Amino acid sequence: MTKDRESMMHRAGAVSQAAVVATLLVVAGGIALPGVALAGPPGLSTNPANLAIFPARGQTPEQQKADESAAYDWASQQTRWDPYQAKAVLDQQGHSSAQAANAARGGALKGAAGGALAGVAIGAIAGDAGKGAAIGAASLGMTGGVRSRRAARAADQASDAAAAAFQQQYALWTKNFMVAMEAKGYTVR
Repeated sequence: MTKDRESMMHRAGAVSQAAVVATLLVVAGGIALPGVALAGPPGLSTNPANLAIFPARGQTPEQQKADESAAYDWASQQTRWDPYQAKAVLDQQGHSSAQAANAARGGALKGAAGGALAGVAIGAIAGDAGKGAAIGAASLGMTGGVRSRRAARAADQASDAAAAAFQQQYALWTKNFMVAMEAKGYTVR
């Protein structure tokens, strides 16, 4: 290799390494370098109900965006409820309910295992450990199954009630959002 070519490859490698380091600094440290645009997550819509909004008075797209933002804030203030925050809470409740239901499932198996162990001990004293294990497994298995079904049902009911409350509040919020947009001269459907 010629000396010029070797020098050029060395410079290219250094430039490439510098680009990698700069990228890592930008991504990991949140450092903004001149000329480097950071792409963040997209902004949340100010129209979460995805309503059709027509600018009846010839408002510009920029004006419509500002009006939607003001209507969003007004509807949230009037209802003392924010749809995005409420959705995050609802999702968390749903996740917690699913975890509770899943934890409750398998109660029959757990009860049967515990019953079998207790039955072995009692059966050994009575002279037939196998029969004691079978009786213990059957009796505590049924009890565990009943408990797990109750717990799963309760978790499902709590999740359904939270979803219904969210839908009711969301309808009220949407009504307020529509009123605010109509007051600003938009046709909303």
